[in-house]
Amino acid sequence: MNFFARIFLALLFTCNISFAIPEADIPSFMQSNIDLATTILRDKKMPKPQKTEKLFAIFDSIFDYTLMSQLSLGGKQWASLSSSKQTEFTKLFEMKLKTSYMEKLDLYTDEKIVIKNLEKIKDTRIHLTTHLMKNSEVYEIIYKFYKDKNNSWMIYDVDILGVSIIQTYRTQFADILTKDSFESLLEKLKQPDEPAQK
Repeated sequence: MNFFARIFLALLFTCNISFAIPEADIPSFMQSNIDLATTILRDKKMPKPQKTEKLFAIFDSIFDYTLMSQLSLGGKQWASLSSSKQTEFTKLFEMKLKTSYMEKLDLYTDEKIVIKNLEKIKDTRIHLTTHLMKNSEVYEIIYKFYKDKNNSWMIYDVDILGVSIIQTYRTQFADILTKDSFESLLEKLKQPDEPAQK
């Protein structure tokens, strides 16, 4: 399984945190949802579309796709867009992420994710460190949360082996925008990813 495939596989193991969950309970609550996600992935009889729907139901409300879109594009570029273009980009970015998830579902075998520790970076920032384990291999995954104006904890980025998924996209998008227009970037987001490699 290649590196970027692991990134998207790791993102399948996120959770839906209720607004009422205390900060200290985030690790145990995430672990229970990780266990639920792995149960879904191990079900060989469940059709892939149904698996996708169930997995999205677990993690959709904990990802802040709008903030992720803004961060991946960069503040200056984001601010230059009309609200309609911001909405269009956010929808395409979310679709790109979800399409990548769906294409990589078949890569799952028997990987496990174990919660390691919860670190308070500041009042509105939390990092949850987890380990994805495959046989003797261990990959560190850090989920980055922020507290929004509704006091809800939301994921805005994920680090895999020290590499930020948002920074990865930001580098890709910046490279495209130095050569092509924003409209070209939108068109590229609509294109399918290359087939995943096991």
